[in-house]
Amino acid sequence: MRVLKGALARSSMATTGILGLRVATQALTLVLVTRLLGPTTYGTYMAAASLAVILGLLPNLGAGYVLMARAARDGADAIENWRYGWPLSLSVGSLLTLGFPFVASAVTGASLPIVELALIGAAELLVTPLTLLLSFVLQARNRVAAGQMLLWIPMALRAVAAATCIVFFARTPVHVFVVLQATAALLGLGLALVATHRIAPLQWRPRRPSRDEWRSGAAYAAMHIVAANPTELDKIISPALLGAHTAGIYSATSRVMNAVVMPVVGMLVAAQPRLFRHGTAPTEEGQRLVGLLGRISFGWGLLSAAALALGAPLLPYLLGDAFAETAATLPWVAMASPFMALRMAAGTVLVASGHPLRRLRFELTGIVLLALLLGAGARLFDVRGMAVGLTLGEAFMASYGWHLVRRAQQDFTTPVA
Repeated sequence: MRVLKGALARSSMATTGILGLRVATQALTLVLVTRLLGPTTYGTYMAAASLAVILGLLPNLGAGYVLMARAARDGADAIENWRYGWPLSLSVGSLLTLGFPFVASAVTGASLPIVELALIGAAELLVTPLTLLLSFVLQARNRVAAGQMLLWIPMALRAVAAATCIVFFARTPVHVFVVLQATAALLGLGLALVATHRIAPLQWRPRRPSRDEWRSGAAYAAMHIVAANPTELDKIISPALLGAHTAGIYSATSRVMNAVVMPVVGMLVAAQPRLFRHGTAPTEEGQRLVGLLGRISFGWGLLSAAALALGAPLLPYLLGDAFAETAATLPWVAMASPFMALRMAAGTVLVASGHPLRRLRFELTGIVLLALLLGAGARLFDVRGMAVGLTLGEAFMASYGWHLVRRAQQDFTTPVA
């Protein structure tokens, strides 16, 4: 057990260090963008961006997770999956990019021009999926921290883009901001390609995925899209439920809460290769790891909720006077932190254990309930009611998810290794 904790701690520290940079970068970007756009425009922009983030998980159709699962069996040979992953991402991403502006326009009430929505879609549906796939290539080589660094680079460039807008283009913030964000994403992909090729030379000759890769990838893709919905759904529908201004207030506090929970993601990402090996060849050590992840996730979630509630009065000083209402909203949103952390941990364990459809089951059920709770809460008690709806929905998914994790662990009958 000591060896398990020590290995996990060392791996988590390196990965969490990179994710710490991501949290700091996210925080900086949040401060810059909220001051640049103001609550009303920020709320509608976040609705479109959150929708793009969810759809952006679809283009590679789970190729990254198929690669991770293969790496648990075949080691370095798993990089060969890149040959079908990159053309698949470009093909599906191109189709989604064409339709995204029209869907996003309906979601945001046509408050953003089609051209800007097209740029948001291109960045998230064409460029980001390839960067994500490159990150999986490095993770499959047990270079988890390096894989996370690839995801941080475009995020840092986007922060620079937001700062550039504030300094030089204050009179036309939205248009120039979106253009520079797309440019930053493309530049980040170029740097990620160079970095990945130095560590794991890429094979570019395209091939078709096998039937098993199609089937497994489709299950992972469906799972991953559904898994992202609880985190992004509230921000997508908040303009319709709360109005643009209040939606901006809610989205800002929700982003702060997501950032504070990020260290849990670092731990889960660091543990992912070991969890995939446990799913391939179950051991008692792997089962202890699952329990450890659950306890740490819940503990960090509780600590995050307390820290957010105590620090809430400082938020308007960071985001600007226009976001003064966030001080009263953040403690309510923070209540969801422990359950969100548990839900993410349960989902990661189920996927790595070879049960993506079980994750799909609990999160798909939870999304339906979450949508109902968010709508009812917003109608009854405005932004605070929506926050309570988020907490109740996350609590249901966390409970159901860990019930399925326990059942999955009971299914393992392999003798202790």
